[in-house]
Amino acid sequence: MTIAHVELRTHQWSHRSPVPLPELAFQHILAAILRGEYVSGDRLDTARFAQELHMSLNPIREAIIRLRDIGLVEVTPARYTKVADFTAADSCAALSYAGVLAGTALRKALPTMGDGVRSELTAQAAEIGRADDSVSRNAAVIGLLTAVTGLIEHPRQAIHLVEATILVQCALQFSGVTRGEGVPQVRSAAAEAVAHAIRAGDSDAAESAVRTLFEHLV
Repeated sequence: MTIAHVELRTHQWSHRSPVPLPELAFQHILAAILRGEYVSGDRLDTARFAQELHMSLNPIREAIIRLRDIGLVEVTPARYTKVADFTAADSCAALSYAGVLAGTALRKALPTMGDGVRSELTAQAAEIGRADDSVSRNAAVIGLLTAVTGLIEHPRQAIHLVEATILVQCALQFSGVTRGEGVPQVRSAAAEAVAHAIRAGDSDAAESAVRTLFEHLV
């Protein structure tokens, strides 16, 4: 799944699709949130989604549960379902958690990593540090997380990082969090440390640097 650029053609979907209906519903709702059609606090109309996708409410509810488990929506039984509030604390926690997952995966994969993959990861990390605007930087962050996800052999662990990456994208895109003038300098230094550790093949340094980087993305 390309998380940074979700483009869905709903008119091409049908119940004959090999993709399970809950997955189609999940992608549809996620794309709407990422496009900014729903912002923090907005209520989600499950009946509307069912009508848009020409499916029953059951797969919509399954998609909502998955979005809830990731942290993108809040559900109060028999009352409302709404987009989560990406407050400063929650956004920073999401970023730090993704850094832990990505750092651990990178430490395990780096010793046997090919030169091509290493070069790609190095470039992604360097771009995070030198990006002049938040859009480019956020795209580089998602690119790095997506590339690291591809290195994970265990499917469940890979899905875990995919879901964390989705939450990271929302946190970066919608939180509006800033934590002081010194953050860009720290972030740039941390990104360079990640790139250097990957380039050198230093697994422990790479894990530590990735964690530090994701603690200073905003």
